[in-house]
Amino acid sequence: MKFIHAADLHLDSPFEGLQRLPKALWQQIHEAPFNATKQMVTDAIEQKVDFVLLVGDLFDRETQSVQAQVFLNEQLQRLVDDGIGVFVSFGNHDYMTAEQHLALQEGVNVFGSDVTTQTLTTADHTRVAISGFSYADRWLEHDVVPQFPERGDADFQIGMLHGAVKQGEANHYAPFTVSELASTNYDYWALGHIHKPGVLSEQPLIVYSGTIQGRHKLESGRHGYQVVSSQGKHLERQFVPADQVRWATLSLAVDETTTDASLIEAVQAALTNSVADTFKLIDLSLTGIEKLSASMLSRLNDGTWLERLDQTQKKTYRQTRAWVYEVNVLPTNRPVQYAKLDANYWQRAQKTVFTPDNVALTAGKLMQYPFIADHLRQPETTANLTDRAKNELLAQSRLEEENDADHDD
Repeated sequence: MKFIHAADLHLDSPFEGLQRLPKALWQQIHEAPFNATKQMVTDAIEQKVDFVLLVGDLFDRETQSVQAQVFLNEQLQRLVDDGIGVFVSFGNHDYMTAEQHLALQEGVNVFGSDVTTQTLTTADHTRVAISGFSYADRWLEHDVVPQFPERGDADFQIGMLHGAVKQGEANHYAPFTVSELASTNYDYWALGHIHKPGVLSEQPLIVYSGTIQGRHKLESGRHGYQVVSSQGKHLERQFVPADQVRWATLSLAVDETTTDASLIEAVQAALTNSVADTFKLIDLSLTGIEKLSASMLSRLNDGTWLERLDQTQKKTYRQTRAWVYEVNVLPTNRPVQYAKLDANYWQRAQKTVFTPDNVALTAGKLMQYPFIADHLRQPETTANLTDRAKNELLAQSRLEEENDADHDD
């Protein structure tokens, strides 16, 4: 018996923040979740799996484009035509409202808002019971695990759950604990919602397949699906990459000799030496910035240097299979005198100005959008804003120093 566990396809994902890319590359990235899904379906057919589990958030939002609906139906039809069972649940992004119903073809088993169980017998006469449910709303704040039935007499019992481990007081996505999943005595828990692939338990197997395609820089590394097969009375799993584009970081050091041209050459050399099968979107991190000239630091801070790099990348990205989309000028760990700005004043201001509450206040009405609010509340966001302010102050300091030196002459 063999099956595929996938989740969080997020078809129609917008991939925001990449507007500067060449049109052909943007199209490649926009189509990445579709092509990753197509690759998974092709693999399922070639490997002759018995069934496929799709555990929520097949679409990026509850209102799907016609393109995404047609695409998903075509891919599921490929599985059905090959005699592969398909079991679908919907999650918090693509929850099904009373006014909307997504028509999937005959042969696709879709779980409703109540926990139910489907059974099948595979080609090797293995009896499998699969239990699951779909979201009826964006939030599902109660624990659904008690609604799952006790383990029956099937050879293997599988649970499909789109949710998150219970943490603190606020739990919006079918909260659960690992211990309660393990206590059900199911053989496999196919989880969705968390985008990083992960194994919460080896015995029994409690597994996040992760999103099939990373959608932004916080979803770096490999993404794909799980292949699970029976070995006697036990199940073994293997993660299989399917992502078409991969988010990664390139770190380089700069110094007083660094120029626009030399940094571009260093970036191109690094990308050429690390060409991989999967196209990479690169976040370039630079250290040693305290050694840079004021003008060079300013061009890095205001995006001027990146625009120049883009002109080179347009000619080389097909060969390097990479594109640098962002430059992070990492703040120095060394004490820096911010020219005419009193250092002690900056330290005090930093603690009072750069806080999550002030960030939210500045964002204003943008906080009504959950994905923006979640991002702005992250400690990493506040730290990033603080770092950017430090870099701007350092650049201003260097310019003042150079101006003072010119006047002395």
